[in-house]
Amino acid sequence: MKDILNEIVSCKRIEMERMKEVLPERLLRAEVERLGDDRLPSLSSALMRSATGIIAEFKRRSPSKGWINEAATAVNVPLEYQRNGAAAISILTDETFFGGADSFVAEARESGVALPILYKNFIVDEYQLFQARLCGASAVLLIASVLDMQECRRLMAVARELGMEVLLEVHGEDELSHAGLMPDVCGVNNRNLGTFVTDVDNSFRLVSHLPEGMCKVSESGISAPGTIVSLRCAGFNGFLIGESFMKAERPGDELARYVKQVETLEREHAGTPFYIKVCGLRAPGNVGEVASLGVDMLGFIFHEGSRRHVSPAQLEALRADAACEPCAGRRPLKVGVFVDARQNEIVSAVKTYGLDCVQMHGNESVGRLAGLRNALDAEAKRGVRIIKALGIATREDVMQGSAYAGVADMLLFDTKGEAAGGNGKRFDWSLLDAYDGPLPFLLSGGIGPECVADIAAVNHPRLAGIDLNSRFETAPGVKDVEALARFIDEIKSLRK
Repeated sequence: MKDILNEIVSCKRIEMERMKEVLPERLLRAEVERLGDDRLPSLSSALMRSATGIIAEFKRRSPSKGWINEAATAVNVPLEYQRNGAAAISILTDETFFGGADSFVAEARESGVALPILYKNFIVDEYQLFQARLCGASAVLLIASVLDMQECRRLMAVARELGMEVLLEVHGEDELSHAGLMPDVCGVNNRNLGTFVTDVDNSFRLVSHLPEGMCKVSESGISAPGTIVSLRCAGFNGFLIGESFMKAERPGDELARYVKQVETLEREHAGTPFYIKVCGLRAPGNVGEVASLGVDMLGFIFHEGSRRHVSPAQLEALRADAACEPCAGRRPLKVGVFVDARQNEIVSAVKTYGLDCVQMHGNESVGRLAGLRNALDAEAKRGVRIIKALGIATREDVMQGSAYAGVADMLLFDTKGEAAGGNGKRFDWSLLDAYDGPLPFLLSGGIGPECVADIAAVNHPRLAGIDLNSRFETAPGVKDVEALARFIDEIKSLRK
């Protein structure tokens, strides 16, 4: 039987020599150096914090199946993937066998894609890493069966020097030693690249042999949504899917349909996650009491214009309270709330106070959040989540939430007012029907002890929890623990 992988790699080596004649490596390196140290979105962080973990692939043709979607363009499909729930994008850049091009990555970036992009090619030479960096890739694919350990180690080091992550792909047990090089992401390819025969069970066979704590991806042959649920239970964080989406007339719509099916199955399997966030905390002792109620998030307001602003000195005093004994084996996430703050201030606060999430409650644009996302991934290095708050008064206000897919992890819908949050007023919750984006959202604004039944009546598939603040206070920043306890018990009893 013809070995397709060997044929591809042989052609790739010849291709590289020809490219070097056209554009010498020293000139290519110089072009990359002119890019400076622009930060790129992290693939591993995106997958580790994603609810779906889907790496949606832009793949126009295959050596085994021919053209899948010849008319698809990199200007449209990757951006639609971003808008419809992908955690990351994979773009085939091999031209001879897959109908790809480096320009596809650049086109996707220019169209507005802020998600991590995996440069998927058959890399055998450092030259290709400079090509990947130049066109805007966040990560590169290295295939264990193509590279010996020394080659793999060298290419991994160069990729990281260029600011890119590495997804190292294995297929069989004989390649597992490569995983010991500790790539940023380790992928198990369910497709034999020699024969192109696919077997998803390959992922289940190999997952227990991969290093603990490493971001793990199952690649190829994943079509049924239930397979993702099973793979996640087995320990995978990401799932690379291409043909299932690309063979559809509108790949982005197919992804959206698929994501909804996965979410439905995961709700049935593990129950619907519902976060309870208590925001505006600033009183020593009170923080620990609130945390002991089993809430999921504690919010600390860094905006000096708020009556609930916490100073650096207060934050130091509150840290011990926030690190109280966990309830039911878990500690609440610490959320820093910022209003149009400078990026360096946010990153510094995350690192200084160990914040798990940042809530952006101002007029932050999509581009500004994309820059923050990259800075947090590069400097905090632990998958800090971004919550984008939006003030709501009209259907249009709700609909704009879809634009933040790819740069935020969650939305928060609050009542639009003169102040940024804490107004104690409720907006018209029927407006939520206008939101059809992929990001989950927290409901905020004027939620009080009497709202239990109204919250239970909200039937939106993206409702992920509630944010409680001024209606549960005895004074600004001081929460009524007894009222909160009764309310939380009622909410949890209704959602069982």
